[in-house]
Amino acid sequence: MSASPLPTPAANAPGSPNPPSRGAQVALGVFLAVLLGLLAVRGYGNRFRARPTEPATVDLTDLNSADQTELAQVPGVGPKMAVAVVDHRRVHGPFKSVDELRNVRGVGPVTFEKVRPHFRVGPLPTSPAEITTTSFYPPAPGSAPGPKPAPAGVKKIQPGEPPINVNIASLEELQRLPGVGPVTAQAIITSRTAAPFQTTNDLDKVKGIGPKTVEKLRPFVVVR
Repeated sequence: MSASPLPTPAANAPGSPNPPSRGAQVALGVFLAVLLGLLAVRGYGNRFRARPTEPATVDLTDLNSADQTELAQVPGVGPKMAVAVVDHRRVHGPFKSVDELRNVRGVGPVTFEKVRPHFRVGPLPTSPAEITTTSFYPPAPGSAPGPKPAPAGVKKIQPGEPPINVNIASLEELQRLPGVGPVTAQAIITSRTAAPFQTTNDLDKVKGIGPKTVEKLRPFVVVR
């Protein structure tokens, strides 16, 4: 008696897994591909759109042409150092290099290293006439333009010469007086503009003129 073969489960018998059709497999593959594409775009899209960062152009401040207000706005400078820089220019002339900032009153090594990257020195003047222009000696904010140095050849007044009327004399004429330079001459003009001098003693009210200077001036000045 021969053994009968084992029965083969029916393809659609209850509980047996049904393999997905080829169409379903293709649809699933397409869905996964689209999903991965969306994730890639979201993760790297901004990077693809970003432009290379261009280095910012730094606008350096010219030590010779900047006025007191511009200097004070430079990081690490401030009003006090700005005044010192302007004063240094008036006395010593234009800066030849940024390194000369070390010679400015109140500028130490730490401050110099802090402010040096913000400055430059432009072309220097080529003639004495250019050096005396207000571009190298800018006035303080709210003040009148600063005086220029005395022209070459101005001679001081000598005993016996006619006295100088301090109420009408020009800037150059005032600089002929003993002890009077460009700054003091400008201060005399500023003071007389506010109120004319009534006596020689009124010169004592001018900034930069004390009692000793008044006595030196007395033989060489008149007010009328």
